[in-house]
Amino acid sequence: MIFLTHVDSLLVMSSNPYRETRKSERHPKRMAVVLLDDPEETENRSAAVTVDVSEDGCRIESEASLTPGQVVYLMPAETPNGTVKGRVVWIGQPASDMAGEAGIEFLETASPLL
Repeated sequence: MIFLTHVDSLLVMSSNPYRETRKSERHPKRMAVVLLDDPEETENRSAAVTVDVSEDGCRIESEASLTPGQVVYLMPAETPNGTVKGRVVWIGQPASDMAGEAGIEFLETASPLL
């Protein structure tokens, strides 16, 4: 889907309408993380990798089955000294360039990931 925006009298096509409404800038950062449904139970865990991270959220790559609105906990795989609670905001559509990716909004401070 292509969205059109008007910038300085020029029409600019953008494939990502969320970029302009982000609260903070995302920075490329690849880090192995573990996705947990509950930080107290480690049985339901999935592997993921961050693509980019900001103070307010991150984009991940994962084969986990995620749904928008789902609450997840992210834990750094190499230094599992804390988790970050987040909510799945979007998931990449199958057969798209973003398949296997998801956007996570942090619901608390993301210090272990920053």
